[in-house]
Amino acid sequence: MKSGFQLISSIFVALLIAFAIQSCKKDEVQPVQLVSGGDLETGSSRPNGWWSNTGQDNYDLNWSEEESFSPKKSLKISTQTSNATSFAFWALTINTNIPIGKDVTLKVKVKSKLVGKGISLLIRGDDTVTPAGYTEQASAEELFVTGTHDWQEQSVKMTKVGENIKSLTIYLIYSSNTTGEVYFDDVSLTY
Repeated sequence: MKSGFQLISSIFVALLIAFAIQSCKKDEVQPVQLVSGGDLETGSSRPNGWWSNTGQDNYDLNWSEEESFSPKKSLKISTQTSNATSFAFWALTINTNIPIGKDVTLKVKVKSKLVGKGISLLIRGDDTVTPAGYTEQASAEELFVTGTHDWQEQSVKMTKVGENIKSLTIYLIYSSNTTGEVYFDDVSLTY
C-alpha cells in the first residue's frame, strides 16, 4: 500500500506529464477575418461599406431589425412578384489585405421563406480596386438556398486568390424566379 506522500507524488507526476503533452500540441491557427462589422450593426442608412442593387426596383432591400441572428440587425431582400429577368443583391468590396495565394471562405447566417430558385452566395475577385468589367476569379460553388428555414450557416469558397486580384467582393444574391423574403446576418470572409 502506498503512503500518502507516494500517492501525492504519483498524482503530481501524472499531472506534469499531462501538462507536458498538452503543451506540445500545435496551437490552432485562427482564421483571419477580412470583413469589418460582419454583425451588420454599424452604419447610418445601411451597414458600413455595404451597397446593393434592387434589380430595376423589383425587390425590396432593407437594413432590418425585424429578424437577426445577432445582436439586432440584418440585411433583408424580399419580393412578392416573381421576375424572370432580374435579380437583387447586397454586396461588400474588400480592397485591402488581399490574401494572394490563399483560399478564402464566405460564411453567412441565412433565414428564409422563399419559393422558387432562391438565394446564392458569391465571392468575386477583380484586378481593380472595385468590381468593374470582367470578373477575374470567382468562387466555384453554385450554392442555392430556397424554402423556409430558420437561421442556418451557408458558405462558399474561392480557392487560391490570384496574384492579380486587387479586390474581393462578396455578394448575397436573391435570384430571379424567386418570391418571399430572406435575411442575412453574421457575414465573414476568412482565410
